[in-house]
Amino acid sequence: MRTGIRCWMVGMILVCGAVESSAQQPTGRSEGRRPFAKPGAAKRTERIRTFDVKHIKAELTLDAAEKQVRGKVTHTLTAIDPNLSKVVLDCGPDIKIASATIGTDKTPCEVKNTDDKKLVVTLKEARRQGETFDLIIAYSASPKQGLQFVEPAPTHPGRPLAIWTQGEAEETRYWLPCYDFPNDQATSEMIITVARPLSVVSNGRLVETTENADGTRTFHWKMDQPHSSYLITVAASEFATFHDKVGDLPVDYYVTKNVDEATARRFMGRTPRMIEFFGKVTGQPYPYPKYAQVCLPEFNGGMENTSATSMTDDALLDAIEGLERDHDGLVAHELAHQWFGDLMTCKDWSHIWLNEGFASYFDPLFTEHARGEDEFRLRMRDELRTYLGSDRQYRRPIVESRYGAPTQMFDGMTYAKGGATLHMLRGYLGDDAWWKGIQAYVADRKFQVVDTDDFRKAVEKATGKDLKWFFDQWLSKAGHPELKVRWHYEPEDKTVRVKVEQTQKLDDQTPMFRLPTTIEITDAPGRARSVPIVIDGATHEFVIPAETKPQMVLMDPHGWLIKEVDFEKPADELRFQLEHARSVLDRLDAAHDLGRLAKQHSDVKPLLAEAWKKEKAIPARAELVELLATADEAYRPALTEAVKDPAARVRVQAVRGLSKLPRDDAAEAVLRAVWADAKEAYNARRAALKGLVGWKVKDADDLLAAGLKLPDGKHTLAATALELLLEQPDAKPRELAALYSKQGQPAALRTSALGAFDRLAKDDDALQDLIVGMVDDPDQHVRLRAWRLAHTLKIQKALPVLTARLGLESFGFNAHAREVLKAAVDALTKQLSSAAGTNPLEALGKQADDLERQAQELRKTIDALKAK
Repeated sequence: MRTGIRCWMVGMILVCGAVESSAQQPTGRSEGRRPFAKPGAAKRTERIRTFDVKHIKAELTLDAAEKQVRGKVTHTLTAIDPNLSKVVLDCGPDIKIASATIGTDKTPCEVKNTDDKKLVVTLKEARRQGETFDLIIAYSASPKQGLQFVEPAPTHPGRPLAIWTQGEAEETRYWLPCYDFPNDQATSEMIITVARPLSVVSNGRLVETTENADGTRTFHWKMDQPHSSYLITVAASEFATFHDKVGDLPVDYYVTKNVDEATARRFMGRTPRMIEFFGKVTGQPYPYPKYAQVCLPEFNGGMENTSATSMTDDALLDAIEGLERDHDGLVAHELAHQWFGDLMTCKDWSHIWLNEGFASYFDPLFTEHARGEDEFRLRMRDELRTYLGSDRQYRRPIVESRYGAPTQMFDGMTYAKGGATLHMLRGYLGDDAWWKGIQAYVADRKFQVVDTDDFRKAVEKATGKDLKWFFDQWLSKAGHPELKVRWHYEPEDKTVRVKVEQTQKLDDQTPMFRLPTTIEITDAPGRARSVPIVIDGATHEFVIPAETKPQMVLMDPHGWLIKEVDFEKPADELRFQLEHARSVLDRLDAAHDLGRLAKQHSDVKPLLAEAWKKEKAIPARAELVELLATADEAYRPALTEAVKDPAARVRVQAVRGLSKLPRDDAAEAVLRAVWADAKEAYNARRAALKGLVGWKVKDADDLLAAGLKLPDGKHTLAATALELLLEQPDAKPRELAALYSKQGQPAALRTSALGAFDRLAKDDDALQDLIVGMVDDPDQHVRLRAWRLAHTLKIQKALPVLTARLGLESFGFNAHAREVLKAAVDALTKQLSSAAGTNPLEALGKQADDLERQAQELRKTIDALKAK
């Protein structure tokens, strides 16, 4: 599973006045961290099974009109207990059981629903260990989660009805009574009936499609390889389908009927290359009968259902959006799960990193294969920063058995640190041993549930190395090393002295780390040597022979380690590093440090102005151009040149940089040309509009009025025009915010309008009433924003609807949304109780009564108006 909540960027920068450098600094602080789990949280381990699920056969009808699923599911079970008298399944509270029977003779069973979402089926006759039998459950349900009915909306003209399931972590139970824990794998059949003209996609191969006389059609999908229940999928809509092949393997792209082939392929068209790559490097060809990707409305991120991945349709980009970005990372991440997560599945959620950490590394590994080492190293730097952002909030080991809900485990530790740990293991073992270990793990454990020790033992067996220290330090412990590095040259004995200190605070979670790494010493351009070292204590001084003073000293030059580093350097060394370091990471580090020294050293600016041209990787060029956006006239020629770069991401940064400079005729002409170019990247045009308006060009009002009417890029240009209009110092922003926040407006415009509510709605009852109305908005993003606004603006009248929403909302995989809503309810309840000096429930009830009376008066007024 990949969600859209993984991007925290961390840059701990200290500007040093006495020393000619600035360096990335460890924080060394934990006061702001909250605990990951509540104190005393119970340890969660692998569920003990009393039976083994062999096969799941669901024969169901999806009724869009009623938003209901109904039918029956047959579980083929084998008793594990020697005297199995009860079968306990997971079962959501909205499922209504009609009957439970055994076998073809339909022997009835007693059933009971429990408060903890269980269905207890009492067997008429106990089953012996090893005995196999069929349990048939007939039921209906209108679930609030796990199964979604997404209706057509006026804001998405042409988009048809869509119905889809989402099983991870434990949501299949809400629409299908089943054993809903990852440590059991079964084959499956989904026989799904829907109204014409809908089609259905599910796991495995399509056995048959039946056109029924009542205007419905039935799709029979069968999966012959075992998989966990959370990987079951059903998706229905009016699909357009496009096809590729890898050898004999069908590779299918499903989009709703309003999406064209070019758009589908822009998103998913590189899938065949990825399948070939992952099959080669793992030693295991793609293991299932097909690979389908199904793009769905209102789906969050991607979900690796076995052989049929669900994807958000937000990843479908038009040709202009595709100039700046792609979603290869999402495609590769979900595809990697077909091996790591589906072929091998974590046996309980404490080991979820074996799914998500692997996918979070194999995604960048495809980047390395397809785009080269520099882009790969930058991707891994982003993973490190994402982990560090999570670590600022709370600290936990990657393998953690104490948590509130399974969805808590889907965080920066599991994804980003998990991937970074695999990266570090690769750096320690070397490529040959690393891939040998990966291939052994896949070969030994495929079609099984796994834990972290399974992976460790497979790699140890393949490489002959003892890795217990590595796994204990990086997976069972938490945190990371915070290093202070200094070096100097001793001419007397011709040695380089490199002092390394571990400065992190040690506690039960965070150890003193053992860090095998390298120091790289460069005497002259092209003359570098690497010296292996091991850092395993609080302080080390490494003494390295050197005939002359080096021009550059680096530690961990390729960025294998998870770490934060304080490494002060003089300007001369940073200049050399910018021009001659072999790793893109070291060149960019030098550029950032030199950028902070530019005012002190006159020769730095020309170096920075030229540096971007020497980088081949687009993200590196874009980052270096972004560094020039300091409103410094010295960079104007470089920014003007960068506007012509072939890469849109670089052009975007150049336009942003130019717009920060004082206006001149040449720069205005450049920005006007960018704004007028319908084929230019949207973010470049947005930056140009902001620049022109910021310069107060004479026709600024006309530009904004025209921009507000542009539908391009899902209204992204219009949204920028609206943002700028909302900043005007008069009454108009209030009216615009109210108008464009309403249902029916395009999503991008609603987002821009809501972005101004923090400022405009502080003392505005009318705007606050709009916020209260949006607490239940059909758009999940608008709802989330309304919850935050109600909290930050302390809108007391929102409390009853927020409280009601807490009981209605289908949070699914989005634990963050639950936290936002609960925080709003808790804060406003506390505020109400404090103000009234009463029991908060009584005060809340009184407020609800007041609102009901107001609603009745409003209905009377409306009726009177209608009567006229």
